[in-house]
Amino acid sequence: MITEKMSLAEVVKEYPQTIPYLNDLHLDYCCGGHQPMDESFTDGSVDLEKVLAELNRIASQPEKASNGQAGTIEAFEKLSVNEMLSDLETTHHITEREMMDEIDALLNKILVVHYPNHGEELTQIHNLFARLKAELEEHFAKEERLVFPMMRANPHPDKETVAQVKILENEHTSAGDMLKQLQILTDDYTLPEDACPTFARTYFVMKAFTEDVFVHVFKENSIVFPEYEEQ
Repeated sequence: MITEKMSLAEVVKEYPQTIPYLNDLHLDYCCGGHQPMDESFTDGSVDLEKVLAELNRIASQPEKASNGQAGTIEAFEKLSVNEMLSDLETTHHITEREMMDEIDALLNKILVVHYPNHGEELTQIHNLFARLKAELEEHFAKEERLVFPMMRANPHPDKETVAQVKILENEHTSAGDMLKQLQILTDDYTLPEDACPTFARTYFVMKAFTEDVFVHVFKENSIVFPEYEEQ
């Protein structure tokens, strides 16, 4: 049973089928989701009783856990740490690089075409995404060429490797904050009335990218890194 004393990270780890619901509510289960819910939701912005009821309803339907993101997380948890690192590199790293390249090209197109009516907001989105793309590309390179090799070479964590892992977690928080800002700037990727097919494709890929990064960060922060540090 899901209780108010559980964190959202704990909820997702045990019941990954709750991810779509949490995404819809914009509730952070990857970077900032490690406090008990009764400590996180104290400002009245979240009806905790209602959220808990819905989470428990979803969690009571295990047949959904074998599909989509839920199935991916369940399979991921069964891997060794080294297998998890390789899986991250061959799934999220490749997919997100491809998506970032597509989004970058699409944003440039709609910035030019729709500048007369949406120049102000698209300029902010274009600038923020460019910074996010640069940070994630550098982050992936650091993981693939420095930190993940250190983790493989040191199956029993030393201080230097753990310190590098903490740096990655801080970078995850920065990326998560920028993604949340993109959600705000785009009104959760809601299209304007005069959106063309290219505009629609841009927001579709950006939303898919956002959700993929959230799952990616959750896997690292809540599964891989804790398991590694416990070795």
